[in-house]
Amino acid sequence: MSEEQMIGWTDEDDALVTYESLPDWHPTLFVDVFRTGLEIEQPDGNKLLGGAFVTPESLDSWGDFSRARAVFTTGLKISTTALYGIGAPDVAYVRLVETDEHLTRDIDSVPATMHVTLVWRPEIAVVPNSSWRIHHLGEAVEPTLVPRTRAGFDPRAQS
Repeated sequence: MSEEQMIGWTDEDDALVTYESLPDWHPTLFVDVFRTGLEIEQPDGNKLLGGAFVTPESLDSWGDFSRARAVFTTGLKISTTALYGIGAPDVAYVRLVETDEHLTRDIDSVPATMHVTLVWRPEIAVVPNSSWRIHHLGEAVEPTLVPRTRAGFDPRAQS
């Protein structure tokens, strides 16, 4: 890359490269696809969202997804760093953060405003290359309270 091309490179470009480099199974990508799905208006859209993205056990708590839509229109950014349950790698937490930065090297410097709690559920997966399902949006949910069917499976071990 020439020096002239580098002059226009920004931290937003670094963040885009980081995002594009995430593996297909990464929980951040699943949350971002969910966010995009919330924006689509079509008949039976809420039914499609429920069937493709959330755990069946939590479906009633999502209602018409208006709260989720409201959260994702606040300007919170989806962190590319996923956290995993202690002793429960099949449970992941994606942080939603309030920052002007596009890429943060230290997650402690930007506390999470909310967490998306996900669980690895291959028996109900519909999104190609990913078996994540969202269980909760808000506070991180303790793994023992999440409906797990692949307890101990570590999606990070996939290639």
